[in-house]
Amino acid sequence: MVLRSAPVAGFAAGAVIALLAFLTEHSSLDFGGYALFGNGALIVPALFAPWAVYWGWTWVLARAGRSLEMALFVLGLNFGIGVWIVLDTVFYPQLPGLTIADALPGFLLSGSIFVVPAALLAGVTYWLFATRVPLNSWTGFAAGFIAAVLVVAYWIGLGVLTGMCVAAARHKDRSRVVTIGLGLLLLLVVYANLPFFAVG
Repeated sequence: MVLRSAPVAGFAAGAVIALLAFLTEHSSLDFGGYALFGNGALIVPALFAPWAVYWGWTWVLARAGRSLEMALFVLGLNFGIGVWIVLDTVFYPQLPGLTIADALPGFLLSGSIFVVPAALLAGVTYWLFATRVPLNSWTGFAAGFIAAVLVVAYWIGLGVLTGMCVAAARHKDRSRVVTIGLGLLLLLVVYANLPFFAVG
């Protein structure tokens, strides 16, 4: 059951993120010079794709799913994020006469920017903390430092935080999973903005 549900759940989560990014891109959201419209909307999938991976993977693991189901969730999420390109092509085409077929490459590949690199790092980090490295204050700090370095270079570092939190949420009751998930969201917001502080 999880095998069939995982890619569907991933696609649904990605499509919601894509819709949110699309609406943000064509909005006028601006918080004291912090613009979310236009290219500023890239923060939406960069931030929420790793968070979706956390919820998807904890859901899979809670139902005795394994790496295959986790990978299928990421695959669905990848294509769900691609819906953003389709929406842009249909409602705000950059050139006259563009069709949904023209959006196909972006649909297939946009997730490879926001989903795949972060998910790969999340998978490695989860595997390390689940099987090789004890999760404690020192190792958590080390993972946080590595994530900060990678985030400044590129947002993929958010995957490190995701994998660590998935490992922390294993075998926890629902309330702890939710608490860890909310804590991860706070970390993602802070870390996702590190590149802007580094530039400033």
